[in-house]
Amino acid sequence: MAGDVAWQAAFVIGLVGSPLVYALFAVVPEPQIAAEYGALAVAGLLVGVGTSYGSGCTSGHGVCGLSRLSPRSLAATVTFMAAGFVTVFVTRHVLGL
Repeated sequence: MAGDVAWQAAFVIGLVGSPLVYALFAVVPEPQIAAEYGALAVAGLLVGVGTSYGSGCTSGHGVCGLSRLSPRSLAATVTFMAAGFVTVFVTRHVLGL
């Protein structure tokens, strides 16, 4: 549509320009990943499987689904959060990793 060009152009300019402006005024941190490649691959696969089983991603359910008052998204978000809490507790406090 003709009226959509302005906001689409502004979006793309902001998408490209924001990191450039940030890099001018701030020290860009060097990314550090404290995991092995095998663990990252397994984590990525688990995210993909979970997204498939959960009929959407965590942000989709948490942001879009909850804003639409979807009961399924509420259940999914509570499940995601609970699983995250349990995982962190077990890995940090039980296994000591």
